[in-house]
Amino acid sequence: MNPYLMPRSADIMGDAGAPVTGGTERTVTHSAKASSEQSEMVSDERAGEFPTPAPQRRLVTKRRGLVIGYVVDRFPRAAHDFVLQEILELQSLGIEVNVFSLDLPEGRIDDTAFALARLEHPVRYFAANAEPVDGAAPAGIESRQAEWLASQATAARIDHLHAHSATAPIDVAREAARLTSLGFSFTARADGFDVDGRSLREKIMDARFVVTPTDFERGRLLRLCGPEVARKLHRVPMGIDPKEYRFSEPECHDSNSVLATGPLVPASGFTDLIEAIAILRARGRVVPLTIVGEGELDETLRARIERDGLDYVQLLSGASRSQLAMLMRMHTAVVVPWIGVNGDHDALPHVVLEAMAVGAVVVSSDLPGIRELIDDGLTGRVISPGDPVGLAGALETLFEYKDLRERMASRARAKVEKRFTAARNVSQLAGLFMDAVVKNGLVT
Repeated sequence: MNPYLMPRSADIMGDAGAPVTGGTERTVTHSAKASSEQSEMVSDERAGEFPTPAPQRRLVTKRRGLVIGYVVDRFPRAAHDFVLQEILELQSLGIEVNVFSLDLPEGRIDDTAFALARLEHPVRYFAANAEPVDGAAPAGIESRQAEWLASQATAARIDHLHAHSATAPIDVAREAARLTSLGFSFTARADGFDVDGRSLREKIMDARFVVTPTDFERGRLLRLCGPEVARKLHRVPMGIDPKEYRFSEPECHDSNSVLATGPLVPASGFTDLIEAIAILRARGRVVPLTIVGEGELDETLRARIERDGLDYVQLLSGASRSQLAMLMRMHTAVVVPWIGVNGDHDALPHVVLEAMAVGAVVVSSDLPGIRELIDDGLTGRVISPGDPVGLAGALETLFEYKDLRERMASRARAKVEKRFTAARNVSQLAGLFMDAVVKNGLVT
């Protein structure tokens, strides 16, 4: 008998008990909303001519809701804020989400605490240095992770597994699904497409469905894997909760300041951005610039700033979510000057959505998929990558024409509210989960 297969109840959710550790699991506890009671006691009195006995109590069961297991490389992760937003929206729809992280959190302690506190269940973390369970022979890291996930999913009575990224989490979820006879799905993003086409096609065909945030990513999967995978692919754009992103009126933004955020690596294009700021100074315009990030180019960028005498350009590291949100509301424009090749960057950076929501005008390189969000000249600006002169010109126009940038900011906010809200897009994902569970033969 498969040790990971356990009887399921259609109507009663039993106590899953403490998380199965087996020496390979850690949980992070946090304050969370009280979960729904699994049963309630009601009074039942006998009617009749005989004296009424003491009230009898009977168990009334509640129907078990859908339980999804999210498999991620690490949670929370600064670049994956959209995953948290997705989970929160699923929770609001009554879907129970359990997060299984293959590595420990990445980022600031306060951001980690903020994310964990909003979840209804503790995150389960795989301990990479743990010994094999029950004296089993050593195995590869992904095999051990899959066995751990299968055990955890069984204990938590997971109905379906969903992985984010087309790399390790997919392989682990796929194998755990095989061990438990569960269905699995995954979200495929551009930064996970650097894999063999045949291998990726096999993963898609084994999955119940695959989500892509943009049409660009869906098209790329079709080109890599062939038209036979088309029925498995569903475009579900990223979304945010507009209520969490207060729109700042024009007077709240500095008149001519720029914000950029991301890893300090060559592909991020920050060298071009600093050069654009220097070009604007040569034209008689001083433009304060704040770059938020960490990485290998830190010293190189600081040396460039000092050499050019750009004392109004500053590099900040380790900004929290709340600090970054405040900076977005203060600056006139948020610039995404990425110059990397296709596949080494998210097709739709979450920071673009956030900036559009709070009223900062976005100026972005022509990233794959970016035009699905930004209408050039209407809701922001789209420029050629690696063109500091063109970037300087786009910024100069925004600073010169106040009415133009205010109209762009207003239209951008309206587009986010119409097409990129979590409530709108996650409801589609919830429907895909439900269909997948039903088709897998489970009654929830």
